[in-house]
Amino acid sequence: AYRSILQQLSKQHGWKMDILDEARLKRAGAGAFLAVSQGNATRDACIVHIAYSPHKQAAKTRKSKPTLSLVGKGIVFDTGGTNLKPFKAMLDMHQDMAGSAVAIATLMTLTELQYPHKIDCWLAITENRISNTAYKSRDIVTAANGITIEVIHTDAEGRMALADTLALAGQQEPETIIDFATL
Repeated sequence: AYRSILQQLSKQHGWKMDILDEARLKRAGAGAFLAVSQGNATRDACIVHIAYSPHKQAAKTRKSKPTLSLVGKGIVFDTGGTNLKPFKAMLDMHQDMAGSAVAIATLMTLTELQYPHKIDCWLAITENRISNTAYKSRDIVTAANGITIEVIHTDAEGRMALADTLALAGQQEPETIIDFATL
């Protein structure tokens, strides 16, 4: 449902949207993100890349580097994974995607203000579930930038998902990256 809303917003605002599904993320070496998503019952986790180019400079900015990259944590539900949260701590974990909502709201605002520079928006969209395929403490994963991570606690899923999202955003060499990792 979240991806559908993002597609509607992209169409409405003239943004270019690209969905990096799990197959593409595997080819990109995004092991930190995929560690979090592997416990999900459905295979719909993804990193969404939305690109804004100012209308007056659209042709010129298509090939240029973004001035700004907005990166948002989009954990649409967080159980804590194998390190399961207690009941009361899990009640509002549908709000663990608020960082991505802030990133999109910022992009919408800058679009409406006709910001004169190219902007990329990267959203790490997954759940952190518990299952027999979920990642666990002491797993070693490799992020998209080649750095290995030893998992200590599976409720650090935001850092895991954002590690790869930030690495992918950084490959575009933006002048500035703003990371929204809010609950």
